[in-house]
Amino acid sequence: MTLLLQAYNNGDHACLVWLPSDLRPIPHCRGFAIERMRNGQASEFLANHVGFQDEQAAPPAGQEWKWPIQRYLWWDYSVRPGDRVRYRVIPVLGSDADGTLELARHLASAETNELSITAQQGSQISSYFNRGIVAAQWVARELLSEAENQKANRTTLKKVVSRTGNPLRNGLGGALRTAILDMLKQVQDGNGTAFAALYELNDPELLEAITAVGPRFYLILGNGAYKSPHRDENAAIRQQLKERTEIHVFDRLVPSGHFAHNKFLVCCDEQGKAQRALSGSTNWTVSGLCTQANNGIVIDDARVAGAYLEQWRRLRAAGDSFPPQLVKSNSVPNTFAVGGARVTVWFTPTGSMEDMEHARRLIRQAEQGILFLFFDPGEFQDDPHRWTLLQSILHRHHPEASPDYNPRLYIRGVVNQSIPGLAEKSSPPAKRTAPQLGLDPAASAPRVTLISGGDRPPERLAEGVLVPAAIKSKFGHWVPELLGASQVMVHSKVVVIDPFGRHPVVITGSHNLGPKASTKNDDNLVIVEGSSQLAQAYAVNIIAIFQEYRWRHYVAGHGGDSAASWHGLEDNDTWQRGHLTGDSRAELEFWLRRA
Repeated sequence: MTLLLQAYNNGDHACLVWLPSDLRPIPHCRGFAIERMRNGQASEFLANHVGFQDEQAAPPAGQEWKWPIQRYLWWDYSVRPGDRVRYRVIPVLGSDADGTLELARHLASAETNELSITAQQGSQISSYFNRGIVAAQWVARELLSEAENQKANRTTLKKVVSRTGNPLRNGLGGALRTAILDMLKQVQDGNGTAFAALYELNDPELLEAITAVGPRFYLILGNGAYKSPHRDENAAIRQQLKERTEIHVFDRLVPSGHFAHNKFLVCCDEQGKAQRALSGSTNWTVSGLCTQANNGIVIDDARVAGAYLEQWRRLRAAGDSFPPQLVKSNSVPNTFAVGGARVTVWFTPTGSMEDMEHARRLIRQAEQGILFLFFDPGEFQDDPHRWTLLQSILHRHHPEASPDYNPRLYIRGVVNQSIPGLAEKSSPPAKRTAPQLGLDPAASAPRVTLISGGDRPPERLAEGVLVPAAIKSKFGHWVPELLGASQVMVHSKVVVIDPFGRHPVVITGSHNLGPKASTKNDDNLVIVEGSSQLAQAYAVNIIAIFQEYRWRHYVAGHGGDSAASWHGLEDNDTWQRGHLTGDSRAELEFWLRRA
C-alpha cells in the first residue's frame, strides 16, 4: 500500500487530497499527519484543532500530529502569498488511550511537487478570494481574543470588519482585498486613470483608496437594492463623493425591476489606454469584502480591458435607461485569446439571452464534473430557454436529459437564495412540468442549500446551520459563533466545468447566472475556456465552502450542540470506512484525477 497525494493552490490556501492506493483501511490508523516544508525551512506539522477528548490539552509544538486528521481532504490556510511549499501525508498508528500513537513514516506518501502560493493562474489571468465567514471557528476565536484584549464584554464581527487596519478584517478580506487595493495604488502611483461601474459602495478602506486616485478616477455608481425609503441605497456615499472628493461620479439610477449590478474596474496607463480589468462577484462594501464568500478575477490584457472600458462608456451614455443600442451591443460576445486560454466577456442585458446559451452549451459538454456557487439565481422555469444555469447543471443528472444525461458526472455546489418568502415557511409552489421540481431550492424555506448531485434531493440547511449562527454554545472543542453578521453567506457566482479534464471552463462575473441577470440588469459574465490552473483554483475555493457547510449540516442533524454531536477524534480505526466507499470515495478519486 502507498498513499497517493495531490496538492492544489488557489493563491489563498492549499488543498490536499489523498487515498491509499489499494482503497482499503489502514489497520490501527487513528488518522494522518500532514508534514509541510515551507520556503526551505525545517519541516512542520499542520495543526488539527480537534482532539480525542473534550477539554483535552493540545499537543505541544512539533507534536501536532498527536491530534491526527481523520479526513482525506484538508486545507492549509496558514500559507501566505509567495510561499513555496511541499507536503507529505503520514499515517498515525496506535492509540491515544494508552499513549502508543506513532508516526508510520514507512507508510508515508511521497512529497508533493513544490507549490508556489500565487493568484497568477496563467500568464495573464489571476483569481482572488476572500475568506468571508465560512471558516467561522477561527473567526469566533479571533473575536474572543479581540474582546479580551479590549476588555469588552462582546465584540461583534460587524464592528471589527468596519475598522480599517484591523487584523481580523484583513484576514477575512484575504487576497481579494489586497488585489483591489493594489490595483488602485498602481493607478495612483503610475499617473494612470481608473474607470469603475459599481452596484454598491460603502467600504471605508476602498473609499479612501479611490479618493486617493482623485480626478483620475471615474465612477458609474448604481442605486443598489432600492432600500426604503429612498430609491438610492448609495445616496449618502454618492453625495459625499460629489461634495468632498475630486473623483468623477456619474449616476445610473435604473428603474424598478432592474439593477445596475456591475462590479468591474478598468485600469488605464498614463495615455489612457486600458490595460487590466477586474470583475467578479464582490460588491465594494464592508460585507462584500469581509463577511460574504466572494471572488475576483483580474485579466491583464489590453483588449479585454478595452472591452470593459467601451462598456463603461456605453453605460455612461445610457444615463438611467436601457436604450436599444446598448442591448444590441451587449448581445454580441467579446472573445479574445489570452495567455493560452479563450476569454469571452458578455455584457447584459442581452436581447435573447445569448450569454446564457453560451454557458448552457458548455454545461452540456461537461465530461467529468461541475462545481458551483450560486447567489439568488432565481426560481426554476418550465421553458428550458429560461432555465437558470443551476437548472441546466442539475438536468445533467436527470434521465430525461438524453443525450446529456450522465449519472457519473460529479456535481457539488452551494446555493444561497434570497428570493422573497424563502426565509419563512410559505405555501408550496404551483405545480410545474419541469423535471427538476423536487430539486428547486426555491421550493422550501432555508436560504442555503447544498447540492451533491442532480439525481438526489438537495440538503436544505436550516437556520441553525447557517454561519454565523451555527454553534450557539461551547461544546467539545467548539466555541460559540454568534457573530452578528449578514445573512448572505455565499455571494460568489461561479461555475467550474471539468477542472481536470480536456476542456476546463470557469464561468463567473457579477452575473447571478439566471434569466433576470441576462435580460434585466447591468451585469457582466466572464467565460474562460482552456485554463486548467484557473479552473482548479476556483474548484478548490468551491469545495472548501461546500465541505464547511456539509460539516455544519451534520452537526445540526446529530443533536446540534448536545452530546449526540460529533465532538472529536475517534480512538479506533473504523472512522476510515465511510470515506473509502460510495460517494465519498468517488469524490476523492475525482480530486485525485482518477475519475
